[in-house]
Amino acid sequence: MEFTRTSALALAFPFTLAASAQITLTTANNQPPVNGASFSAHRGAYVAPGAAGAALLFDFSAAAPTSVVAYQWQDPAGLPNGAQFPSAQVALTNGGADTVFSTSTANGMERVGDTQTLAVVLMGLEYHFTTAYSDAILDLALPITYGDAPWTDLFSGTFVVEGTTATRSGSITGVADAWGWLIMPGGADTVEVLRVKTRIAESIPLNLSGVLLPVTHVRNTHAYYPMWGKYPLVSTVSDSLSSMFVNQNYSYTEWLDISAVGVAEAPAAGVELRVFPNPAAEEVVVPAEMHTAQELAVYDAQGKAIVKQPMAGPATLDVRQWKAGLYQVVITDLKGRQRTARVVVAR
Repeated sequence: MEFTRTSALALAFPFTLAASAQITLTTANNQPPVNGASFSAHRGAYVAPGAAGAALLFDFSAAAPTSVVAYQWQDPAGLPNGAQFPSAQVALTNGGADTVFSTSTANGMERVGDTQTLAVVLMGLEYHFTTAYSDAILDLALPITYGDAPWTDLFSGTFVVEGTTATRSGSITGVADAWGWLIMPGGADTVEVLRVKTRIAESIPLNLSGVLLPVTHVRNTHAYYPMWGKYPLVSTVSDSLSSMFVNQNYSYTEWLDISAVGVAEAPAAGVELRVFPNPAAEEVVVPAEMHTAQELAVYDAQGKAIVKQPMAGPATLDVRQWKAGLYQVVITDLKGRQRTARVVVAR
């Protein structure tokens, strides 16, 4: 089963990276999504999220897709069971039977209902049911930034499975545990992101041969949001179901299709000048790509020139004393023509 974690979606957002020490997700920038918008996401093998922290590089460039999921934000009123959730502002569908109904509140993005398919693989059983949450799930607390205290929210809802009404209940905890720069799968450019870590733990009573058997569901997600993104660029998910008769686990990495992100793919990236290594920790080599005399300049995130020197051939820059972050490298010829590249200094 796909237990879909609700958050928000941006099909397009400004790709110019913010000059900031870190980023903050807000209702104004990151909520609510636009009904009618559709987008594709790829899925592949699970990639461990790595340690928490600040000014990090999150490199997913080597991730390879194995499947595609088609998502769409829809008006709940237009869906067959939308009337069950009058407070829902948006509904996120996954191209199948699963739908999440959500509303944007002063607290953030809250899930008020969902329809889900749950497959108990080991027993050959599949359940499809709709849950109405009397106590909604705060899937994404807003505003949120790195260093904020974690949030915890209790939730509960009722559903009917095989003619029996049952209550599922649990809690979600979340925290913005990291920020830095993300390289998308198959990409080359970097996007500044905030990583939000969430954990859902709940009890779902399933009707197994007429007996309601509590099944524990645990879902851990690391979601990487850009400053204006209403849906994570990348998410890593690990999910488990366990009970006396059920014990199954699955995990995956999901990322937006490059067409919905605006990040250049590696073979066709739009950065004119290629510097290496990038990201860098000790030094950066700037090739001589122009055949006339040149000037080399490097600007930090605030636009201050930290390097300005003549350049008659390849140059090596010592970045060991530079602060972690984003820099702009510019080479200029005698006619004023320029080539530029972004470089990330990561520790």
